[in-house]
Amino acid sequence: MKRVFLVLGILVILGVGLGPWAYRTLFVPGDPVALPAFDYRTNDGWAALPAESPAPVWKDGWAVDVILVGPGARLEPRSESDVLPQTSRAREQSERLAESLSSIGPVYAPLYRQADEATDLAAAFRSYVNTHNRGRAFVIATDHALPPEMLSSLSTDEALRARFGGFLRLTRAKGANAPFRAVAIGPSAPDDLMAYCPDQYDTTDTCQPVVRIGRQDGMMIVSQDTPVGGESLAGLTDWLEANVAKTAEPLGSLEEVEIIDIRRPGDTDAKRAEDEN
Repeated sequence: MKRVFLVLGILVILGVGLGPWAYRTLFVPGDPVALPAFDYRTNDGWAALPAESPAPVWKDGWAVDVILVGPGARLEPRSESDVLPQTSRAREQSERLAESLSSIGPVYAPLYRQADEATDLAAAFRSYVNTHNRGRAFVIATDHALPPEMLSSLSTDEALRARFGGFLRLTRAKGANAPFRAVAIGPSAPDDLMAYCPDQYDTTDTCQPVVRIGRQDGMMIVSQDTPVGGESLAGLTDWLEANVAKTAEPLGSLEEVEIIDIRRPGDTDAKRAEDEN
């Protein structure tokens, strides 16, 4: 019996001593894993991309792209073993939403790091504009406030802003129609997304139409039956055709051309030297 009490005493002591360590190790999440920056020039930086590059505006006319900054694409793994599952789930979630949003046009959904959201989204948007956009119109679909670093070019580039179709507010709560606000970082950064919409979208309903989403099989999907974006988005390409000049096809790189000295018969170097004298 004494041995039993001795063993029980040892177990109690171990439990008291190891309990806090075990709780911190097994139940309290550690610091997020520091992920390297994404390279949005490659497919690895994107949770969703169109299977084929859509035609540029100078070839097939106006069409609309969707930039998706939605649920699930924000990565914050707590261990190395979390990185791959989180990334895979982010891609699956983005593809599920893209199935519905592709009724508007090709969908581009960047992966981004929770700790570096502003930096990553700014880089992703810049890569989209420089590489993928090719003069096309576009909208941004999101379920949360966006950092002004991502949107700054909409304030400074009038041609880009003219073909911007506004924000699609992905929301689950029926009746929750309050507009999202960008994260203000200084007095010069607009904190109202209305400041980034083109002039023809001068109301909340046209600048930031609501898109209802809901959960199905553990993933968020577009749950509304009405057309995504409403009437204002449906008429975007017609409005652009009537009011905005299309981007011209860029010139290819100029190749170095060798200039050949063409001479008449008998026009030799010796003859030219003689004439000069």
